Amino acid sequence: FMAKEGVKNDDILVGFQVGASTVSRIWFADRFVELGKRLMAIYPKVKIIITGSPDERDYCERIAEGIGEGVVVSAGRLPLRQAPALVKRFNVLVTGDTGIMHTAIAVGTSIVALYAVADWKRTGPYYDLERHRVIQKWKTCDPCVSKKCEYQKCMENISVDEVFDAVTEIVGGVM
Repeated sequence: FMAKEGVKNDDILVGFQVGASTVSRIWFADRFVELGKRLMAIYPKVKIIITGSPDERDYCERIAEGIGEGVVVSAGRLPLRQAPALVKRFNVLVTGDTGIMHTAIAVGTSIVALYAVADWKRTGPYYDLERHRVIQKWKTCDPCVSKKCEYQKCMENISVDEVFDAVTEIVGGVM
């Protein structure tokens, strides 16, 4: 799959998991686009791989189009059983609190985890913490309805700059 998409063995692979099971765990599409453009402008060997479910494919394609050349959308194109092998190839995965985040941790791929509604200490990485970066922001509503929230208000507190810094910190020596 990766070879057919033009990905070379020496490319630096940055995964973006842009969807989630609840709206409150999804970072903004325009921020993924800006992050992808910045990474690719500065590091010519970076390839962005956007993961997601078949239902998220159109959303993933729109983000890929926003970023431009050098982006591969795997959403809806690979069966779930191939996700661990794909994620293992990533140098880092940028993700909310999702199933693919846990897959990345299990296969040894570093993550930049974006948390606002949930508490990373309950659902985030428990081991190899030196490999991962967690960006935890505060809840903006009181009381918080957590997974039942229909807004992304809390995710607004996560900036592109801090995610960019976390990604480059993880793969700094490679880039």
